[in-house]
Amino acid sequence: MATAIQRTFIVDCPWCKAKVAASESGRAERGGYDEDAGEPYGSKVLVGICPSCKSILVGETDQIGFEGYDSDEDRWSDVVRIYPKPPKVFSSYRIPKVVRDSLTEADRSLQAGANIAACVMLGRALEALCRDILDSVPETTTTTAPAAPAKPKKKIMLGEGIKKLRDNKVIDDRLYDWSQQLQAFRNLAAHPEDITISRHDAEDLQTFVNAIVEYVYDLADRYEEFKSRVDARAKRKKS
Repeated sequence: MATAIQRTFIVDCPWCKAKVAASESGRAERGGYDEDAGEPYGSKVLVGICPSCKSILVGETDQIGFEGYDSDEDRWSDVVRIYPKPPKVFSSYRIPKVVRDSLTEADRSLQAGANIAACVMLGRALEALCRDILDSVPETTTTTAPAAPAKPKKKIMLGEGIKKLRDNKVIDDRLYDWSQQLQAFRNLAAHPEDITISRHDAEDLQTFVNAIVEYVYDLADRYEEFKSRVDARAKRKKS
């Protein structure tokens, strides 16, 4: 009697810090045709066990090719781990799409073992944050002379941006020091130098960038909501 072949899927194990062939023990999948978008869709969530450390791993994959529609066979994206240590989720609606997309790409790069690419994406996320925040900070002027004709606005680069964030008290000195470390790694990663960036260093930088995004956007929103509630209660007491 033939034995059933054990299904496996390739996924990043955060404990082994490597891609492993997890033994599949369960799955959920969906697919169909989206009438509004005018195209098919498909996705799977896979549950498995790491063959090395025996941890439970859960990954997600999306269908990127559909047999008979746009491909000779069904094709699926690489499996992205969603448990344990899922990607960081932010609550603020103010976070620009380029920041979110860069953080997502950085996480996928880390899971693929592409540490240099991850640092480039993390630097991109922080640079986009600098531009978003600093574009909303009014520039002060000390002259009363007639305004000169407007010049095309120069895009803020990462080094200048993190310094201005500190000068405008958007971040403190510790976050500024972290930002400089990220800038150094990003500059190395973005140029054709023979370098090696460890996964440990890349993960630390990812933790920092997630923290600064949360600090600048999520916590600022929560603080404003808190102040609004306190002010509202104070007004009700006076009335």
